[in-house]
Amino acid sequence: MKTIYRFAAFLLFIFIAFAVLLNISNSIAIETAFFSIKANVGFLILLCSLFGSISTLFFLFSFDNSLKNKQLKKQLENHKINYEVESDKVRQLESKIKTLEEALRIATNK
Repeated sequence: MKTIYRFAAFLLFIFIAFAVLLNISNSIAIETAFFSIKANVGFLILLCSLFGSISTLFFLFSFDNSLKNKQLKKQLENHKINYEVESDKVRQLESKIKTLEEALRIATNK
């Protein structure tokens, strides 16, 4: 599955590079009330692609970390449950030992 994603990403990068090369000589004027800029269309395509890729990476990293946090919380809960079970077993054994000691003491006193 990773190879399919890598191949698709490679094709997308090739497509973006091809679109940039086709529009490298075209320029447009961006005018607003505050400023006026002449920009290269290929540069704008490249800039939008880079910003989109970076934002996608940030999104994926945050999603991956949230999954790891959930897994760590589950592991912590499992350890707490195991600790509680073990401590309950120890308490039960201690109470059995006390009961047996008292029964032995009563039996030896008679």
